Amino acid sequence: MNKKILLIVGFVFMAINISFAKKPPTMPNSYDSTGLSARSLAMGYTGAAMPNTLEGVFYNSASLGFNGSEAIQVEAAASVIRNTDIDKNYMAYYNPIDLGFTSVVINQKQGAISWRTFSSNDTEYHDGSDFYKKSEHIKAVTISAANVNEKGVSFGLNLSYLYGTLAESSVTGGTPFAQTSSGNGFTMDIGIMAPLKSNMYVGVNFENVFGIMWWENYDFDQLPFGIRTGVGYILGTFNLLVDWNKKFYRFGNIENDNFYSIGAEQYIGRYLVLRAGAQGPSITETEDIKYTYGAGINVSIISISIAGETYKIEEERVSQYSVSVRILM
Repeated sequence: MNKKILLIVGFVFMAINISFAKKPPTMPNSYDSTGLSARSLAMGYTGAAMPNTLEGVFYNSASLGFNGSEAIQVEAAASVIRNTDIDKNYMAYYNPIDLGFTSVVINQKQGAISWRTFSSNDTEYHDGSDFYKKSEHIKAVTISAANVNEKGVSFGLNLSYLYGTLAESSVTGGTPFAQTSSGNGFTMDIGIMAPLKSNMYVGVNFENVFGIMWWENYDFDQLPFGIRTGVGYILGTFNLLVDWNKKFYRFGNIENDNFYSIGAEQYIGRYLVLRAGAQGPSITETEDIKYTYGAGINVSIISISIAGETYKIEEERVSQYSVSVRILM
C-alpha cells in the first residue's frame, strides 16, 4: 500500500511540475540543423536520393547502404562568410547557426559517426534601461548505419544524442535576472532508398520519428517531425537531384516549412566539378527562392568543395559562403 501511495504522489508531483514548467526560450527552427557538406549546399540542399554520400547522415541515412568501400572518409565543414544588412537578432531567428566550424563526419562502408551544430547564436534586445540577452548552443553526435536487402532496397537509421546550453540575462523594471541551463536529448531518423531503374534512385527520410530535448529549469522541447523525399538521376559525371521537404513544428509559428529543392553537378575532367541548385516554398514565388552554387576540386585523396547561397529576407539580400574538406584514407 505504501508503494502505491508513493507512486501516486510521485505522478501527481511530476504532473504539477510539468504543468507549471516554463517553455524553454528556444525557437521553432532551433533544431533544423544544417547540411554536412558544401557539396549538398551548392546543390540546393538536396540529397534524399543520392546513394553513397557522406551527406546521407543528414539527408537520408539509407544512402550509406550503397557504399562498399573499405576506405575511411572524413569530412569537415564550416560557414566562413555572411554578407547582409539585416539586424543580427532577426537573422538569428531566421538562421540560428552562426559562422564557424559546423560539422564533421567519419564514414566506413555502411556506418558513420558525425558531429554537427543545430543552433549557435546570441541575441540581445534593448528598450531603454531594460534589456534581454540570450545565448543558445545546441550540438548533436549521430551514429548512422544502413543495410541493403536482397531486393536492392537500403534501410538506414540515425541515432543522435543532443546536448546544449541556454543562458539568459535581463533587467526589467530595474529587476535583474540571470540563468544558465543545460540540455540533453535524443532523436531517431529512419531512411529508405531504392533504385527505380538504370541510373535512377528514389529515397525518403523520416526525421525525428522520436525527438525530444530536456532542459534544466524548463519544460522539454519536442523536435519537429520531418519528411524528406526525392528522386536522383545518377550518371557519375552528371547528377540531378529533386527533393521535397516538409516540417511539422511542435511549437511556435514559422512560415515556409514546405520546401522544394533541385540540384545538379557536372564533372569537368578528373579534377573539377561545378554545381548549382535552388530551394524554395514554391517554384512560382521567385522572391522566396534560395539560389545555390559552388564548385569542387579533387586532388588525390583530398576533395575541397565551396558553396554559396543567395536569398532574401524581408526584401534584404543575404549571401553566405561555406567550405568543406573531404579526405579519403
